[in-house]
Amino acid sequence: MTTHHDDAIYTGLRRPARAAIALLAFGQFAFTPAHAKTEGETALANSPLPHERLGVGRDSVKVHWVRLQGYFEGANGHAAMLDDLKAQVQSCVRAAQLAGRQARPPQAWPDYVNSTQRDMYDSANRSISYSTTLLYTVNPSDCSLLENRRTMATLTSSKGICEIDLGSKTAHGSCDTRAHADAPPMVRTGAPAPDGRTSMSPAPNRAALDALEKAMKLAPGKSGEHKTIVGIECDVWKTPFDPNGTACLSRGGSFVAAHATSGLTGSSMELEITSTLGVNLHAVKAALDAKVNANVFAPYLADGFEVTNVGGRK
Repeated sequence: MTTHHDDAIYTGLRRPARAAIALLAFGQFAFTPAHAKTEGETALANSPLPHERLGVGRDSVKVHWVRLQGYFEGANGHAAMLDDLKAQVQSCVRAAQLAGRQARPPQAWPDYVNSTQRDMYDSANRSISYSTTLLYTVNPSDCSLLENRRTMATLTSSKGICEIDLGSKTAHGSCDTRAHADAPPMVRTGAPAPDGRTSMSPAPNRAALDALEKAMKLAPGKSGEHKTIVGIECDVWKTPFDPNGTACLSRGGSFVAAHATSGLTGSSMELEITSTLGVNLHAVKAALDAKVNANVFAPYLADGFEVTNVGGRK
């Protein structure tokens, strides 16, 4: 949510004078460094975790979970994206003045133009990722900022993938009535992939995936660097398609996360992701071997969802 200038300060001013004052005021703050989050960013950062919203249920499941927060910054960095957003607002204000329209440029700038929050849950046989993106754009009607928010979830296991749009309350794919609770564990053989994410599949597709990985020549990318993030130790791995990107995968835990690739023996949750492609995520909360409500894997089974189960077993 974006705050606006008080209309009262313009009372009694003629239109030309009002436009001149608006431009002067905007010019003074438009390029001031942004250090405070917007209300939207603060609300996202303080939102409860999915399993916290559910509370304790009759059915529980042991999981590793992590909340990652970060941003997409593109090729030139997030500061350049913010400067571009400010330039767009300034251009909008000038156009509004020429057209004799009232402009309401923002009084608060976001820390990041495109921020992301991801909540990951892994059991031994299934994974779900909740992802919220918050993108700021310019409202051409009055030069304020529009807050574009999208929240998705993706359930994966050896049974397939279920894509869930939590905003429109729709789900499509392998979206069975048990939320993959009966999915066989992934078949893991060979060396780990560089990013720690599984590229393995149930046995019927194993040969094809082996051939694909051989063709791509993906070698293990463990760097030897260790970190401790939110109290959990992790190993730094290089990512396959971004030579300077890394993922720090958690150690410990009583089982390997369902999404983890071959050869990994720890919990293998991503506690940090850095990428020269512009994605930067860092864990702010995490837990291994935690008991949570099993419904965290089944948001699409709540009332009001339209579910299209394609190719999945009921």
